[in-house]
Amino acid sequence: MTEENNIYDQFTYSKRSHFELFNKEALDMKLFGISVNSESCDLKAYQDLLSLHMLCSAVTEGSKILEVGGGDSRVLGFLSANYECWNLDKLEGIGNGPKELKDKGYNIVLDYIGNHNPELPKNYFDIVFSISALEHVQIGDESVYEAIRSEINNLLKPGGYSFHCIDHTTDLLLGEVDEVWTNPLIEYLFAHQNTLNKFIPLLEAESDPDLFVVSSETYSKYWEPVTGVPYEKFGKPFSYNVFWRK
Repeated sequence: MTEENNIYDQFTYSKRSHFELFNKEALDMKLFGISVNSESCDLKAYQDLLSLHMLCSAVTEGSKILEVGGGDSRVLGFLSANYECWNLDKLEGIGNGPKELKDKGYNIVLDYIGNHNPELPKNYFDIVFSISALEHVQIGDESVYEAIRSEINNLLKPGGYSFHCIDHTTDLLLGEVDEVWTNPLIEYLFAHQNTLNKFIPLLEAESDPDLFVVSSETYSKYWEPVTGVPYEKFGKPFSYNVFWRK
């Protein structure tokens, strides 16, 4: 395993220890104007901070960045002054996303990833990433999974990076681990794409005492008004992340 693999393996799933890095780099203050911690942080905020860390580590100012989904993106809004930023989003409000968007300082293409929209230039982007988006794709249709994977690679420059933060939940809150909900897309990506990080079984990730999950208090504040399902029935949300390089 190369040194680069070891670096990315640290971020295969969300961990409480990652917040030490975010705080050290002052990413939370830069993006939100406040310090955040694992006890009160929402999953999307964690994913924003991880994505910002990865973006700033991988490319320099002036690079071309495409976010898949996310519409009203805090990360692109923060970076748009110094990077060429694009967003691919149908703006249909899926997953509590936006249905309309004012000028945010970045290019917006109204479509889904995998449709090979001609408005997106091929072999152009230094990074293609997504935050809490790919878990919403159709489950079980591998032709959809392959269309997503192949379009991302077509859009990337040679040597360009791709990373994706995907929501997952555990079924049980107490007692022994029973099952982890996931979209099979992530296992498809690990099986069909040469990734920078290795696949870790989801049950193994859930058993890690360092695993970061959304707390019941944070879930009640941000998630339950949308899901209508109490924390005890919904499960503990966490992020599973996949990284590769073209």
